[in-house]
Amino acid sequence: MHLAKVVGRVVATVKQDTLSAVTLQWIQPVTARGVATGKPLVAVDCIGSGPGELVFYVTSREAALTLRNSFAAADAGIVGKVDWTNIGGTRVPAEGAGQESSS
Repeated sequence: MHLAKVVGRVVATVKQDTLSAVTLQWIQPVTARGVATGKPLVAVDCIGSGPGELVFYVTSREAALTLRNSFAAADAGIVGKVDWTNIGGTRVPAEGAGQESSS
């Protein structure tokens, strides 16, 4: 699993039939500290994430398993939302990933 920040929604007027009711999101892979790493990619989203949220995702064959039709063409799939990360024993809220919290 990998971390990413949702940076936008993909709107497609024509999709493969197996993706007809599936939301697509632009995601930017990030480190645990919230630093962008690699290129943005499109991921299927069945959990209802939105721009600005920190999520974790899977790639390859497992991405299609996030959908009702596990034979859909998907290279990345959002699996869940991240509330916080623990970096060096410090809890970092997802909204401020990269900024250490005072608690």
